[in-house]
Amino acid sequence: MEKIIETKVCKCWEKFNITDKDLEFYDKVSPIFNWIKYSISSPTLCPDCRQQRRLSFRNERKLYKRKCDLTWKDVISIYSQDKPYKVYEQSEWWSDKWNPIDYNMDYDFSRPFFGQFEELQKSIPHPALLNKNIENSEYWNLNTDLKNCYLCFASGFDEDSMFLTTSAWCKNLLDWFWAIKSENSFEILDSSNCYNSIHVKDSENINNSAYIINCRNIANSLMCVWIRWKEYCFLNQQYSKSDYEVIKTKIAKNRTLFLESYKKFYDLIKQTPFTNKIINSFWCSWDYIKNSHNCVNCYDCIECTDCKYCAYIWFNATNCYDCSWDVFQTELSYESSIIPFWHKIFSSYNCWNCSNVLLSLNNYESSNLFWCIWLRNKEYCILNKQYNKEEYEELVPKIIEHMKKAWEWWEFFPSSISPFGYNETVANEYYPITIKTGLKENINYIDNEWNTYNSLDEIQKRPVFKYSTYEAPFPKVDKTIPADKLPDNIKDIPDDILNWAIECEFSWKPFRIIKQELEFYRKHNLPVPRRHPDIRYMDRMKLRNPRKLYDRKCDKCSIDIKTTFAPDRPEIVYCEECYNKEII
Repeated sequence: MEKIIETKVCKCWEKFNITDKDLEFYDKVSPIFNWIKYSISSPTLCPDCRQQRRLSFRNERKLYKRKCDLTWKDVISIYSQDKPYKVYEQSEWWSDKWNPIDYNMDYDFSRPFFGQFEELQKSIPHPALLNKNIENSEYWNLNTDLKNCYLCFASGFDEDSMFLTTSAWCKNLLDWFWAIKSENSFEILDSSNCYNSIHVKDSENINNSAYIINCRNIANSLMCVWIRWKEYCFLNQQYSKSDYEVIKTKIAKNRTLFLESYKKFYDLIKQTPFTNKIINSFWCSWDYIKNSHNCVNCYDCIECTDCKYCAYIWFNATNCYDCSWDVFQTELSYESSIIPFWHKIFSSYNCWNCSNVLLSLNNYESSNLFWCIWLRNKEYCILNKQYNKEEYEELVPKIIEHMKKAWEWWEFFPSSISPFGYNETVANEYYPITIKTGLKENINYIDNEWNTYNSLDEIQKRPVFKYSTYEAPFPKVDKTIPADKLPDNIKDIPDDILNWAIECEFSWKPFRIIKQELEFYRKHNLPVPRRHPDIRYMDRMKLRNPRKLYDRKCDKCSIDIKTTFAPDRPEIVYCEECYNKEII
């Protein structure tokens, strides 16, 4: 129901529209100082390029060993040792041994803003990791309230779990992505309320089941697709309890029978209709949307209202544009990422319980900030310098006018001042680029095989482009074993594997098995993985449809639809109405 006001062309040559509703939103979130509104202009980049730029500041999974710059103790950090930043161990960073205000700067009207902000970023200490309320957990980042966990990322309120990403309220899980309220399960993707199950995708309320896709409220089932309120099913067929147990036992003992059954399962998937995963939502578009209203071009959205171009937003995010990741109980925010409990935020990253914050990074429990970084419980600050309210409201408009002249005012931070290499960040998962593209766009890059390129001199002489060949040291182990040499049966794996490094069959990167992990595999009779945890994570991500909408016809009624299934893909794709009529 929106009226197109203008069609723009992005630097990537993608056309995108500006509508009347967009302009209303930009006007609504534009800041006001001394009764004068400083309007936010419509964006110059398309939605994908805007999200790509935000994600280039999010290092979620790349962890390194380095020294704390305050105590010189060994720490795990998202900043490698060669990064030009001060890094403090978390407890030291949160202590009163230092004060972020001490690193303040006066604004220099003779220079562009982003260069000054980068100087502040290099001078102030950074926490090694971004976590809160963590107990007996190692190698994690962007988590809250974890206990006895290992290699978990962007998760909260989990316990006794390993290799989780974007999961909450889970216990005793391994290799999950986007899991909620689940327990004692393995290899789950985009599912909730799963118990004692393995290899489940896009499902809810699953109990004692395996190889399940898009099912609801089922138990004791194997290799099923799109069924509801069933028990003792195999390949979507109903069996008695005794017959089901016989089939399950035979498949578990006979590898050939398992492979034959799995082929039938794969054929069943191809014969079953698909649709966009929009559940109990109205006037919404894109994918993985639940219990939401008027969320346009949004992805991974739960219980949100009146949002556009957003991803990973949930639980009462309202009136937000171009916001992504950990956005909940947030309103009237624009071009920002990791902004829980926010109100009226513009072009900022990782700010918790804040309000009226402009162009700032990594602040907590603060309000009325402009160009600030790593502040806690502060108000009326610019470049970390404390002002009173009157001084703040007088100076900010002058800076905005100066930014307008430099064409900086309405833009998010450029990727060139991100503290991470592009391929260390989530941006590279959704928008992969090569080092040559990085050179062209002045984007930071990490590459351990720089000698494969013709001219390192060309790379190093670029004044903005930051290039590194840093490589994490090889783990200290008794021996290294290629993945293809591992026994297939978990019963044949010796305890001594805890002292080995396994060479990933895909990336050849070494990885180790920890004691809790080995116990999990033995308990559930699962083979030891042959792929590095990062590769397993990427394998799960590839099972999700791409973040791109395609035009195609409903394969039932032939009406035009927008879907994440490309027209040349083999799946049967229905519009929502036809799909709801067909589903079991």
